[in-house]
Amino acid sequence: MNDERPELPLERRTSLPSHQATDSLLSVLDILDATVLILDSDSRVRFFNRAYFEAYQGPFSKAGVPPEGILDLRLSDRPKAGRDWSTISRVLASGKNLHKHYFNDESLHYSGLADIVPIKTDLFCGVMVIQQEREQLKHLTQEIARYKQLAEQLEQKLESKEGLPPAFQEMIGTSAPFVKVLRTAAQVAPASSSVCILGESGTGKEIFAEAIHRSSACAQGPLIKVNCAAIPESLMESELFGYEKGAFTGANINGNPGKFELANNGTLFLDEVGEMPPSMQVKLLRALQEREVTRVGGRRPVRLQFRLITATNRNLEQMVKEGTFREDLYYRICIIPLHLPPLRERRSDIPLLAGSFLSSLDMPQWKNRSFSSEVLDRFMNYTWPGNIRELKNCVERMAILCPTEEIDGEYLPNAVSSAVQLLPGGDVVPDLSQYKLHEILDKVECDAMRSVLSLTGGNKAKAIEILGISKRNFYLKLDKYGLR
Repeated sequence: MNDERPELPLERRTSLPSHQATDSLLSVLDILDATVLILDSDSRVRFFNRAYFEAYQGPFSKAGVPPEGILDLRLSDRPKAGRDWSTISRVLASGKNLHKHYFNDESLHYSGLADIVPIKTDLFCGVMVIQQEREQLKHLTQEIARYKQLAEQLEQKLESKEGLPPAFQEMIGTSAPFVKVLRTAAQVAPASSSVCILGESGTGKEIFAEAIHRSSACAQGPLIKVNCAAIPESLMESELFGYEKGAFTGANINGNPGKFELANNGTLFLDEVGEMPPSMQVKLLRALQEREVTRVGGRRPVRLQFRLITATNRNLEQMVKEGTFREDLYYRICIIPLHLPPLRERRSDIPLLAGSFLSSLDMPQWKNRSFSSEVLDRFMNYTWPGNIRELKNCVERMAILCPTEEIDGEYLPNAVSSAVQLLPGGDVVPDLSQYKLHEILDKVECDAMRSVLSLTGGNKAKAIEILGISKRNFYLKLDKYGLR
């Protein structure tokens, strides 16, 4: 039988200074089952053993690097390996061994745990990277892939927008927190009760108000929007309630209807209601209780029928406690509260939103623009304090500045490009070098079980069915990971 393993002579796999002791050492390293890579202080490959070549010759070729090009290749020149080289640099600087470091070079499909050992002699300064337990690492990769597939299946089963009114189905997002608030909004839309949309700035409160109006009994009537923070206190009463002719200097000679009158038989949306001054809160409360308004300078009340939707990024309950917002008004406008999740709590929606914003830009010279995987990774790791509004502005800025069809990381804003890597829940990713292999597997398993329980609303029978394990095994793992 012919030996079809790839072959490359030892002299073509090292550029280290020749020395009798060095040559003997390299000969030993060449027959080890572990993969061995030696890099100099400039990140250049100076030696790789037979096992390394057998394992990664294929991925290197797919990445456009021929066998003879591996030697003297600069690791720091590989975009996906930049984080690995920064770790190696720290080992070089400290002179201390690093055990069980987790590598991940997506361009070579190379990931695993490795020991990094600094080498400092009169002739050479660099590091040796030794990777072992390749079969167990392969098993770990397969387990992670299985849980990713499970997560995708759960999204399809439990995060569907099926059955929602069209106005809500059109909204972009499939994450569990987002779909949950969509379903609540769709449920309350047909009612006439007042809705208060709560959430951070930029989370899409106005879009939710529009969807509720379109799905309500008032859909055929007008939707009148008022930004309470944009109206000076001296003009707010006349803006909301209108005024009669001659009510004040400069008034329209025919008078003017206010926003309440314009919203008759429709929906009145008061955005930033938390910014309403105390003097107007009293008048707003009376208008809502009586369902009638009196124009400034007028005497005849006008009876009205409308649906009220309010929104704010302020904590109204705290404002009530502080005495800056009337308690009776709070209970009048907040009959049904809707809490919109910030973008950092619905990270799986970020690629969908970014893609939608990109495709909506009027840039006819680009028909099939997309983001590189690096950009999407950075998007997912950023906390987005400005939420959807900040993401939209970021997408537009990058699309204008980048001259190529694929938008890469060079055009990311500094805040996004320097974002610390985060877990789905918003926690910083721990240093995986502190884990042994079985501990990493335990962590993956624990996170998967926690996600399944969350997505099934704590329904253990459903979780057991999705995970595909026995009931006894399921409860043993609950105890093991403290998830009861």
